[in-house]
Amino acid sequence: MNKNTTIPSNAQSKMTIDQYDLNECESTTSRFLDRFKVVKLLAECGAYKAKGVPVRVIILYIFNLIFSPMSMYYQMKINAFHEDFSKNTVYRFLENVHMNWHRFLLRLSALIIRHVTGLTGNNDKRYALLVDDTPLSKCGRAMELVSKYFNHVTMGYEYGYRVLTIAWTDGVTTIPVRYSLLASSFDEKIKGRIRQDIDKRSIGARIQKMARSSMHDLTVQFACDIVRSGIPASIIAFDSWFAVPKTISRLVKETGLTVIARLKTNFNQYYEFEGKMMTLKDIYHFNRKRRGKSSWKLSISVNMLVKEKNKIVERVPVKLVYLPNRANKKEWICILCTDTQMDENEIIRNYGKRWNIEVMFKCSKQYLKFGKDFQSPSFEAQNAQIAIAFTRYMLIAIEQRESEDYRSCGELFMLFYQELQDITYIQSLSLILELFKAGLSEVLGLSEKQIHAVVEYVISALPGYLKRTLSVVNGIQLAA
Repeated sequence: MNKNTTIPSNAQSKMTIDQYDLNECESTTSRFLDRFKVVKLLAECGAYKAKGVPVRVIILYIFNLIFSPMSMYYQMKINAFHEDFSKNTVYRFLENVHMNWHRFLLRLSALIIRHVTGLTGNNDKRYALLVDDTPLSKCGRAMELVSKYFNHVTMGYEYGYRVLTIAWTDGVTTIPVRYSLLASSFDEKIKGRIRQDIDKRSIGARIQKMARSSMHDLTVQFACDIVRSGIPASIIAFDSWFAVPKTISRLVKETGLTVIARLKTNFNQYYEFEGKMMTLKDIYHFNRKRRGKSSWKLSISVNMLVKEKNKIVERVPVKLVYLPNRANKKEWICILCTDTQMDENEIIRNYGKRWNIEVMFKCSKQYLKFGKDFQSPSFEAQNAQIAIAFTRYMLIAIEQRESEDYRSCGELFMLFYQELQDITYIQSLSLILELFKAGLSEVLGLSEKQIHAVVEYVISALPGYLKRTLSVVNGIQLAA
């Protein structure tokens, strides 16, 4: 990382945005935006401006806000907000009903995944899609579509959204691909307001309709979108909340992916084994288990029954693998796989990749202000915040992957935070130096050669750390 970077101030100096090239910013975040053409993707997905401040300036500010010690609100409160746009510009950008953040994230993740697979070789067997949802607590009657939901972590009811997410992984790097905020389909369970004046033809209206759809239908729809986009994957893995026979059957038929899922042990779902209808517990007790401390106790092929109106409409061949529960030796865990020829150890290893999405959620919430950047009641702004948080996570994931960095995502976050603070420090020194040189020219009428000599004399008399920084900013070669 280059910490000796000069970024001219676009508020306190006389320069305007047109007078300097914003691409000169060599911070990690700016390089990421340029490398993966983020601004171009935003424009193609509906985020463009005919006049005024360029979109790149706004998205770079929002993107870097996470690395700032203050929110935009506190920056404005203590007069530390030195940008060429107002807060209304930021909120209009986030609340744009014509911006398709879902399409943006899918296209950006496809570019990044293509880059990652280029590093390791395109081998679909190692790539998997991970499905999970996470709660996002919100309150206030002004918040759009805020609903009452059951939080399985706190084991209580809360208000907010559930964020359905599908991520891609090769076992090392995890990239979020699709997401959707989920609200209740019942009006009586919605605490927030429901907009009636929104244009039904807009992207915002379609996203709100999507938010009130079935979680299982969205999972199948998102998986189909990912497969059609050309993202390489052969497996889709999820936990017991998504392991519904109808959903599993649809995923196999519509996407061609191998489904690996954990099953509920207390769920009264029947499977066909040797012509008999049995539950998971019946199958486990009926068959002989492997002895000793093996990684799995029982592996058996059965037919999963898909029912509609209490009638069997389809039989799907699946393999059930029973594992010992390390938390409770008296219990067991059952994993389902739709590929009956896959080895048991490979099934266990592929399902283990599902934990990567939990790590992604933890990092996004702990460090990247997952859905907590701006207090806007707009549903479009809430969607935008999730997409921006996931984009920030991609930045950290790519940096960790390419540098083969042993540090965790949290440690890399703090490294980027320090880099942005160094850039702010250099920016301040650069501003002082430019004003000093302008004063020598306008007040004293010195030539450029004389000004350079004066600046060099002043810098040479400063302490070592300031001398090194200002000499780089001013392009002065220090004597050995």
